[in-house]
Amino acid sequence: MADPRENVSPEAAPPVERVGKRHRVVQQGRIVLGPEHLIACTVRDLSRQGAKIRVAPEHDLPEMFSLVIAAHDLRTMTVRLCWRRGDFAGVAFEGEPVV
Repeated sequence: MADPRENVSPEAAPPVERVGKRHRVVQQGRIVLGPEHLIACTVRDLSRQGAKIRVAPEHDLPEMFSLVIAAHDLRTMTVRLCWRRGDFAGVAFEGEPVV
């Protein structure tokens, strides 16, 4: 019998097992692409290692960018884009929050 994983396309690959637990949230965010270039987004899941954000698919995202998250406090994180599917993108936090 053939291994069913052999015919799986990269887009349909099973999700990567996470190190930390993600918490469902709905928090406003801003993607910072330059001093005068901000893109509104919504943070949907949050963990110590990263986040899932909702951003309009017509916006191209670079590999690295700053993400401002408005929660109980205002945090700015440097993030790395891990994946992008439709309205959603997964990012990993790089380093400590920028103050």
